[in-house]
Amino acid sequence: MKRSKKILIYKLSCFLFAIVLLMLPQRSLPQSDIQVLATVLGIDGTNGDVMVSAQLAVPVAQTGDGKASTVAKATGGSISEALENLEIGMGRRVNFGHLSTVAAGKGMLLSDIKEFVSYLMSSGKVGPGAYLVYCAQSTASDFIEQAQKMGESSDAEVGNFIAFNKSGNHVTTATALKFLQTLHSTSGAACLPCVQLEDENSDSEQGDTSVGEGRGGGSDSQEQGEENGSQTSEKRKSEQEGKEAEKSGGENAQNEEQSGDEKESGGSSAKNSQDENGDSGSGKASNGKKSSGGNGGGEKKKLVAADSIAVYGGDKEEPTVLNTLATRGVVWQDTHSNYGLVELRNVLIDGQTVPSVSARLAGKSVKKSVKVINGENVLTYKIKVKLKLDDSHLCVNPDFFGILKDKLEKEFESVIRNNLAFAVQTSKETGIDFLGIRDRFHKFCRKGAHNFDLTAVVVHIEPKVIIQT
Repeated sequence: MKRSKKILIYKLSCFLFAIVLLMLPQRSLPQSDIQVLATVLGIDGTNGDVMVSAQLAVPVAQTGDGKASTVAKATGGSISEALENLEIGMGRRVNFGHLSTVAAGKGMLLSDIKEFVSYLMSSGKVGPGAYLVYCAQSTASDFIEQAQKMGESSDAEVGNFIAFNKSGNHVTTATALKFLQTLHSTSGAACLPCVQLEDENSDSEQGDTSVGEGRGGGSDSQEQGEENGSQTSEKRKSEQEGKEAEKSGGENAQNEEQSGDEKESGGSSAKNSQDENGDSGSGKASNGKKSSGGNGGGEKKKLVAADSIAVYGGDKEEPTVLNTLATRGVVWQDTHSNYGLVELRNVLIDGQTVPSVSARLAGKSVKKSVKVINGENVLTYKIKVKLKLDDSHLCVNPDFFGILKDKLEKEFESVIRNNLAFAVQTSKETGIDFLGIRDRFHKFCRKGAHNFDLTAVVVHIEPKVIIQT
């Protein structure tokens, strides 16, 4: 082949290659610094005055790990406007693809939370598997701010906490899809787990209450459990208010003593508060620096187990927060809560008092049957639980363990029966069918669904506990 033909073929090849490049779509290289990732979203207020607070992971090339955690807030007349103002205030596009948890602030009404969750799901900002939680002691904004300060990698702390509760702890959880499904069912009620933060070095009475009432005390009567639950709830509420007042005073004093350098870097919480009040129509973010493990010099916070739930439904717009006994009853009949730790205290066995007996759920089976007997609607719970003792020293004496095993199985069965009976009674008294009894009759017993009366339903509870050795 002649030289001139080779040159011609080369020129034609270059020309065709140039045409192909021109036909390809124009795409710039991805720039991670023009967007931030939202991991937790908090919502407060009602339509007409909505505040959103987002825990964000901000890509920063200057830092060692390339990421900083911050909290941004914005307000608006609707949730869509508030989220738009959040992006305007940040000056970056917010990516909600990694949103794991949505927190509803204290006192949020039923109509508002229904609209907010429906919008977030229909717009694609929240997936069906995102967890919903209710802040029973504070606004969602305060909860997220404190959670962000808990320590390293705090942007994932809340999501990991709820995810572990679903898979490894004996508590109830709710996803966005499950919440809307149960709320729009014939029962018209849905549950949200309550979350809160407390001082890390303080004695947690929530855990003791959950153990003593919800997991133990099977020999106590239902009336005693209800009275104890009410007293404990009032005591917890008063102590929580005292802690919040003390914490507020400490933070105010600390903000006054902050140095000028901290104020210039955006570290002063008082300055952020003033900026947000001055321009509430746009989103406000912190300095973008990764927060340290402390709480601004105050006591370090920790997440506590969700030993209570908030229920929406009935004729009430405001949520009803159940006490520990009713919450444990809801969890026992939940088919998705199959693992976790349960405990009995002060068990009298063969003349000996065992102060504490811990066991882990190795499996749980819940069967619910509905039927009409002699004109009455009858619901039967058959709950089969397998437990493994954590206290191996109890198995040292074979004779004593033989007596202990039978006694503990009866005690745990009594706990399940009392807790679930108390939850059923609470549902009837409040008029909120958070156990889904009406929906159960609607699906599997149409005869009982006609002229349904929640207070007239007869409930039988048949627990069976097996302690594995």
